[in-house]
Amino acid sequence: NKTECEMAIGLTDPDKIADKFLADGVALAIVKLGAEGVMLATAEERIRIAPLKIKLVCGLGSGDAFGGALSHGLIHNWSIREIGEFANAAGAYVATKLTCADAMPTEAILRSFISEQAKIKS
Repeated sequence: NKTECEMAIGLTDPDKIADKFLADGVALAIVKLGAEGVMLATAEERIRIAPLKIKLVCGLGSGDAFGGALSHGLIHNWSIREIGEFANAAGAYVATKLTCADAMPTEAILRSFISEQAKIKS
């Protein structure tokens, strides 16, 4: 996340953070921005995914869910937009639950959650 990047490499601007990681040979730079969502960048593209509007219950496990969903998308060779949206939704979904271990979502649960969130936006 942005705060950890500042501690590790001394940068706070998400674009500069991504540029640094990409210049160092990382294929996909991901900067979680908290309430501002998440940014994903490759040498060819850079996107920002807006945060989902949720009722926060407990943030524990949200990062784990994000990482798991990110890995799932990478394994399935999804676009970086789909990976970002899916991982962002996974973190948000778990944050709406009290216990993180029981809240880790399946792909089907996340697809339903993403669909519900889209209805809320409209």
